[in-house]
Amino acid sequence: MQIHRQSGRRALGRRATTCLIAMLFLVLIPAVAGAAKVTYLIKPAQVKHADSRKWEFLNLGDQVHQGDSVRTGSGGRVELSITPKRQFRIGQATEILLEHLDEAAPAIGLKARVKLLLGRFWGSLRKPLSRGGAERVSIVTTTAVIGVKGTTFGVDHDKKRKATVVSVVSGLIEAMPPPVETGPPKQIEGPREIAPPQEVSREEWTQLVAADQKLIIRPGEIPTTQPLTDADKKDEWIAFNIARDNR
Repeated sequence: MQIHRQSGRRALGRRATTCLIAMLFLVLIPAVAGAAKVTYLIKPAQVKHADSRKWEFLNLGDQVHQGDSVRTGSGGRVELSITPKRQFRIGQATEILLEHLDEAAPAIGLKARVKLLLGRFWGSLRKPLSRGGAERVSIVTTTAVIGVKGTTFGVDHDKKRKATVVSVVSGLIEAMPPPVETGPPKQIEGPREIAPPQEVSREEWTQLVAADQKLIIRPGEIPTTQPLTDADKKDEWIAFNIARDNR
């Protein structure tokens, strides 16, 4: 009888150990490829999945996948973590489309492309991208494509004025003009007097922006670079992100 009891205890112990290992595995495994986890949230915030037309409430711990859209209302904030040192954040009254997200292949690393439709975005890539060029992260607005080199930076996009401001706290970004979209012919208005177009070459337009600088981008103009001042860093959104990156 004693032998049976000891055998039963050993079997129970093995099952408990197996269950504990399985639970730890589920907790420690990273998010699936093509997904980022919501690790900070102030509502209101919503997500629209790639296979749906319906906006749903976003909750802490949810996963946002490639092809999903995220938007916030007044006062809302969302942090999306790909890894603990590679995160995207969006401020209030902001909408993004996660056009591409993949970190499945270790030999290639991270590939991400975010379309910022309007509002305030923050990229925190405290683990620099690989120097080989296989890893790529870009933020796209109607006025610019911002290529990231391994940086903490903010992008503010005014949809109405089609203006973009990029604030670089650390690292380096490259800003380029957006690609020219082609499509079927469109009906145009009748003749009217307009200002002559300003020719800006791609070479003139493309800018490298280093730490403690900000880039101001407006349609039809060569982007201008200015120092990122202490007053800029006291902006509530920028200060929040700097503090969160340094925690």
